[in-house]
Amino acid sequence: MPVLLLVMSAVVLFSSRNNSTTHSQIHNAAITAHNYRYYMLKGPGGFVLARAAKGPYGEPSETPQPLAPLGNGFGQYETDSVGSIQLSPDGQYLAIDGVREGGEQVWIYDTQRMTVSLQPPAVMGNFLHWLPGGHSFLYRPMFPMGPNAPMDGGGWNPGLWIVDAATGAHKNIDIGAPSASLIDAAASPDGSRIVYSTTPGLGMGSDTFLMRSDGSNRVHLFSTDGGAQSVVGLFAWSPDGKRIAYERISDSSTPFLPSGLWVMDSQGGGQQRLADADGGHGYAPVWSPDSHKIAFVVRTNVSDQRADVQEEALQSAIGVVDVDSGHSRLVGLPAQTGVQMSINPLWMSDSSSITFTAMNPANKVVGGTPRYWSADVLQDQSSPQPVPLTPAISHVVAEG
Repeated sequence: MPVLLLVMSAVVLFSSRNNSTTHSQIHNAAITAHNYRYYMLKGPGGFVLARAAKGPYGEPSETPQPLAPLGNGFGQYETDSVGSIQLSPDGQYLAIDGVREGGEQVWIYDTQRMTVSLQPPAVMGNFLHWLPGGHSFLYRPMFPMGPNAPMDGGGWNPGLWIVDAATGAHKNIDIGAPSASLIDAAASPDGSRIVYSTTPGLGMGSDTFLMRSDGSNRVHLFSTDGGAQSVVGLFAWSPDGKRIAYERISDSSTPFLPSGLWVMDSQGGGQQRLADADGGHGYAPVWSPDSHKIAFVVRTNVSDQRADVQEEALQSAIGVVDVDSGHSRLVGLPAQTGVQMSINPLWMSDSSSITFTAMNPANKVVGGTPRYWSADVLQDQSSPQPVPLTPAISHVVAEG
């Protein structure tokens, strides 16, 4: 069945689900959720969540099947978009960070009961990262929405929130700055610490901190002055918890200038620049399971000034860098895939190969057409030859 017809039938499928579940069914469904790739598809009535079973390389093995519409007409306008889709560590919830006129909100999809809700309710803000182990996440609250907005001490003075995806309940952590100053925050693999960054405003650089997950023992790690590549964010802890990768993005009103990929130890020391990276598009670095390599998105048309300001002008590949040696290579170049962009790298469990998607920029009316590729990154080549895994998938707005 064509994808658009599947999308149009999603409301019927969603409304006919039987929501009565047992504890055993919920547990089994949570395990099963990790066996799927999730998508936001562009349909005639707005965005529709879909999923497809994973193949052996993490690629979809079938056409994405609709699960639920987001509702309220979200996705009907060209200005509507989805920033990220991320499954919780326990597989029970899917966080969907959506952007519409007026700000960002987070939709939570319950993978067992197959329901969608805004969490936290009555707040504009954005999803940052899941906390390890369960289904709580780090969240940047921005604006209250009406009289039902959750307040702290009777007023609106939030910092960093930890939100329970099941209930929307939150805990506020004082970060020493208003939430509007928060750039990014990410928890260590054991959940004991959080690294985060703040900025006082455009052109004023940023500050990076490390604290315990309850907000205690806050330590200022370093500052960066305003200017080229001075806004720190896109944090990613290594699986062994010993190092933190991050990007330094240009502190400029020009949105898509190149950035630098950096790494430091878990206490903020040993800061080292590893490579040039794409900047401004929000593609975070991804550690290999063995904690020795990082895959990241590299802009390949740095000299084209149109790509500094036009998202659709981006040309990119996947960079892979060995953190210990500093040796890096590129894969998924436009000349190899035949399309402009390679994004969303995913490591295989043995850290020897990656799967990624390659596509031209998405059409705002009908979505994009990503295709999955695989590459052996242990080959002794400066640019390993990728292998296509799937045909192109239609109407995709975001994937996770």
